[in-house]
Amino acid sequence: MRFLKYTIRFVVAAMILLVGPAACGERETEKDDSDVKAEVEEKREEVGRIPGKLVRPERNDLFTVGDIVEIELEFDEGAPPPVKFTLFVDGNEKEAELKSAQTLVWESGVTRTGNRRVRVRVEFENGAVEQYSTQVVFLSDQEPLSYTYSVLNTYPHDIRAFTQGLVYDGEYLYESTGQYGSSTLRRVELETGEVLQSISLERELFGEGLALLDGKLYQLTWKSGTGFIYDKETFSLLDRFSYPTEGWGLTTDGEYLYKTDGSHNVYILDPESFAEVDRLQVYDTGGEITELNEMEYHEGLIYANVFEKEKIVIFEKETGRVYGWIDLTGILDEEHHHPNLDVLNGIAYNPHNGTFFVTGKNWPLLFEIEIIPDR
Repeated sequence: MRFLKYTIRFVVAAMILLVGPAACGERETEKDDSDVKAEVEEKREEVGRIPGKLVRPERNDLFTVGDIVEIELEFDEGAPPPVKFTLFVDGNEKEAELKSAQTLVWESGVTRTGNRRVRVRVEFENGAVEQYSTQVVFLSDQEPLSYTYSVLNTYPHDIRAFTQGLVYDGEYLYESTGQYGSSTLRRVELETGEVLQSISLERELFGEGLALLDGKLYQLTWKSGTGFIYDKETFSLLDRFSYPTEGWGLTTDGEYLYKTDGSHNVYILDPESFAEVDRLQVYDTGGEITELNEMEYHEGLIYANVFEKEKIVIFEKETGRVYGWIDLTGILDEEHHHPNLDVLNGIAYNPHNGTFFVTGKNWPLLFEIEIIPDR
């Protein structure tokens, strides 16, 4: 079968203009384009289907943030002439302009990393409407910075605490611990490591990430799809919430909750309804960063443990682009190793000193560190 090729040049406004790690842009959330799909089906019933396809780029082709993406459509030689093209990216309509009959060009501008749904709605001279789609993946356009650490203070940590979430409110540490049959929520005195208050989860629940927002502690569980909300002062249970994925790490920017599930996805949740309002996908210049775990937010950046690595990844909360890595290799010396020792996990910001607390599962120590460039 012979095909005709049509070309459009798309002039697309940038989703986010990001200048440095603390810059913020208006988040453009993914929209449902079911109305377009319904229109296509209706027109097919009226005037028939127009054979064609989107042949380039291929599904999951890799691009870098800011790249120009060439899009090629092919229609059956007998197809009526197309008269209008409309571009949708993640369901959001973009301005489009027809430039020639050779190529389709999307000037992507600066956008977030991860998967982008690209759909082209085409209107034909006979009144037919078709939609052709693909998915592309954007990698980060910036090389991550490298950081190391300096230990400022060392504090005792309960060796029985299988740390899954860590929060510091400027006075006390709050800790969520895991393991079936021994998961807890704790208030801990920083200087001594003494557990001042603790409640236990039901034996069939495995405690996970923890966040503090507006005087409430939000605690995840691993595989049960259930989270809990407690009063910070009394630990009284205020409410429960549910989510469809596993629960790993949790943090907040003071407005939304950010949740991980062990993949490269970060789910942005409304703290009242727990509806997913948006989603980040964390990528560096080489690909996705998976097994994101416990997290901490600070000044436009999210710091996340990566499961089974002695490193913390830093990524931008607006874009998902990896900003840097902190190498914590060897922070717990062999003198403090023991048979039940598990991986690095737990990070909390100290607003008094502009430093971070880090620890691990069943670690005997908690460290206050300064993050410094690795020269």
